[in-house]
Amino acid sequence: MTLAQTSISFDFIWDNMGIFLDGVRLTIFISIVAFTLATIGGLGVALMRMSKSRIVRTLIAAYINVFRAIPLLVFILFVYYGIAISFELQVSAIQAGILALTLQYSAWLGEIFRGGIQAVSHGQREAALSLGMSRFQAFLRVVLPQAFRIAIPPTGNMFIGMIKDSSLVYLIGVPELLRVSNRLANRTFRYFEVYLATVLIYLILTTSIYFLVKYLEQRYALIDVLTAKTRRFSLFGRRRAARLRDLQEKVQEHVVAAPLEMEMHEEFEEDEPEGQAGTPSARRAPD
Repeated sequence: MTLAQTSISFDFIWDNMGIFLDGVRLTIFISIVAFTLATIGGLGVALMRMSKSRIVRTLIAAYINVFRAIPLLVFILFVYYGIAISFELQVSAIQAGILALTLQYSAWLGEIFRGGIQAVSHGQREAALSLGMSRFQAFLRVVLPQAFRIAIPPTGNMFIGMIKDSSLVYLIGVPELLRVSNRLANRTFRYFEVYLATVLIYLILTTSIYFLVKYLEQRYALIDVLTAKTRRFSLFGRRRAARLRDLQEKVQEHVVAAPLEMEMHEEFEEDEPEGQAGTPSARRAPD
């Protein structure tokens, strides 16, 4: 019996596209949920890593080092088979996979967020506090937006990694893209077509995220809003630029008018006769 395929049929991919799309939907769901939770956890890890408490900093540093050192595949198997099944916990394979991805990516994202927060100048915090903001308001409205802009590129790379690493959960029975592809290939022996489609789908997903990250980098890049060209369909951007130009014109008018007012005031003091209010003789106390 010959199992090797003798011809390549690309129509086979389109005929089974529904199977691939089922796996893609679950892959996207796992990646988005796990990355969202990992982002929240990573922000908490970053804040605790910068805590004033030495005990908290030590514990979080140990968490980061441990979870970054464990291979993700081993950790997924440990969470599902070593913990969930051994201790008879009511955890599905999907939940176990999301938990494993969240815990490990929280460690990586925590270091990325910590670097972004520490990259913001300390003078930004001091300026915000001098304006009457609380420490929480200064962090939320001044530090965090700037740290977010700095962390966009590495965070985008981590999301691309999440898409690819989500394929590892197929080992615990999660019917994501790689799992359904493997089943289809073993059933039809169309290995080339099946895995070619799988590769192309992963390529489309990761490339889409890449362009999204590039858009966010350009969207939140530091620019001179007064001289930069406003986007054609950016209504709020046009209004903001117009308000800033009006403010700039008012400031320039004030700067030009201030010296003229000073000169007029000095000329008035020179022409004012002695004995009137404002002169030394007028301010002299009577005998």
